[in-house]
Formats: sequence, structure tokens, C-alpha cells
Amino acid sequence: MKGPSSSMINSDRPDDPALWAINRFVEELEQVRKSLGLNTVNILGQSWGSMLAFDYVLERKPTGVRSLVFSGPCLSMSRWMTDQQAYLAAMPETIRDVIYEKEASGDTNSQEYREAMMYYYRRHLCRLDSWPDCLNRTFEKMGTSVYEHMVGPSEFTITGTLGDYERTDRVKEITQPILFTCGRYDEATPETTARYHRMHTHPGSEFVILENASHEHHLEKPEEYLHIVRDFLRKQES
Repeated sequence: MKGPSSSMINSDRPDDPALWAINRFVEELEQVRKSLGLNTVNILGQSWGSMLAFDYVLERKPTGVRSLVFSGPCLSMSRWMTDQQAYLAAMPETIRDVIYEKEASGDTNSQEYREAMMYYYRRHLCRLDSWPDCLNRTFEKMGTSVYEHMVGPSEFTITGTLGDYERTDRVKEITQPILFTCGRYDEATPETTARYHRMHTHPGSEFVILENASHEHHLEKPEEYLHIVRDFLRKQES
């Protein structure tokens, strides 16, 4: 049996910016469910995936969604940027100056800027000394154009189309139980993630912080993370 072609193992990359919109990605999620016949599901969204899952459930009101897992969630882009700027302010002055200077000049492709960003990533994205292959591949094949269009040059400076993404006042509209998870040093800070949890009044919702971990806490603490998620899903199944 032949192995999958490259077109089957990589996401498509449409070059039309009009397609780089959250409503299109919501539609893609709906089409995946239909194509695979997934009538009853529990949806897990990590980081940007939490935004996608939130809008899917909120706007489409699909049947058969039993529960949600939001890991390192972002439900308020203004809050997200404020949290990242607070992290940046706590970094060494030399790191801060490079990031401020390069973003102001638009020189975000320079080696100096990339090294400064890696300093930040190793504290708040993934704290493992050696990054897993899956995360390295993500960076190697990252859709930079889409990221810059929807977010901006970085998460300290939100200038993209998601800049006005604010959903905290609608959290209470989600009727399914939600498991919120984050790392202690997560870009999705424990304080902000706890705030989202408090806003969701469903009695079955839960909130867990994974210690000594950050945004990629599912990769940093895989056994603990899987135990937490499985325990939550078992409760929904029962």
C-alpha cells in the first residue's frame, strides 16, 4: 500500500487572504465532522483551537457536542496581549529592547529578533530543554503569512484580523461542560484562564493548572495532561 502523499499529510495553504478568516475555519470543522460521520463528539481546542472551537459551538450551535476542552485558551485577544506584554516587561532589558526595536521598525525577520523571541518561547511556550519533534516541525512549516494576517508580527503586538476577538461576555452561552487547562507559565496565564472558568457557570466545568509547564503543557507533561483529559471525558461519558 502506498504511503500518503505530501498533500495528504500537510494542511492546504490557500494564497487568498480572504480565506484566512475564522468563519471559514469554522466551516471546515463542520465539514470534517460531516465527512467522518462524527455525530457525537468531545472537542479539544488548544490555543487558537480554543477560539475556533468556541466560535463553532457558539455560532453553529451544532448537535452532538458533549463537552469541550480548552487548553491554553484565548477568549479575549486584548487580555492575551496584555498578559504577553506583562511577561515581556519582566524579561531582561536586552531582550525587551530587541523586540521593541525590531517590531517598531518592521524588521521581524532578523536573526536578532528571532533569538529574542526564542528566549520568550523557552519560558512561556515550551520549557523543555529539547523540544519534541512535533513542535519543531510545527515551527518549520508554520503558516507565517496566515499568522501575520490574523494575529500580527507577534503576540505582543496584535494588528491582525483577530485583534477584535472578544468572547468573554458570551462564555455563559456555552451549555456544555468545559475543561480549562493551562501551564503555570502559560501564555494563557493561570489568572486569565481561571477568569474564563469562573465565567462559565456549568457545574461540570473544571480548571487545572499544570505546574512547571507553559503553553505546550500537553507536550511538557503528556502523562499528567492525558490523565486530566481522560478523567474529564470519562465523566462526560458516564
